[in-house]
Amino acid sequence: MHALALYGPFAARVRMAWTYVARQVLDETPETPGNPLRVSLARSVLNPADLSAATSAGLTPVIATCETVLAAAATATSQEPAALCEAISDDQLLTAVKDAWNITSGVTPGLLNPNT
Repeated sequence: MHALALYGPFAARVRMAWTYVARQVLDETPETPGNPLRVSLARSVLNPADLSAATSAGLTPVIATCETVLAAAATATSQEPAALCEAISDDQLLTAVKDAWNITSGVTPGLLNPNT
């Protein structure tokens, strides 16, 4: 996980996945559960507080520890970061970001299921 999170090409792919999902979140209806928090994270992703956030690890560790990503990386032909990165598809990265969006933005299960 650590080597993958620090691997520049992986971090760049993850950054693009966060950006892609952020644009989708901004198109959600205001009635989406947790919308204010989800939109706040989207704006932070699209407008980082400083320019280094766009190129640093940023939210990469969140994705490098995702079960979907770990399972894909486990299929790599070696433990080298390049091989691990190559084993992970763009669709798997997007799924990981979508799965991590609520928890990263602070949306609790109670906001998602107010009747439970």
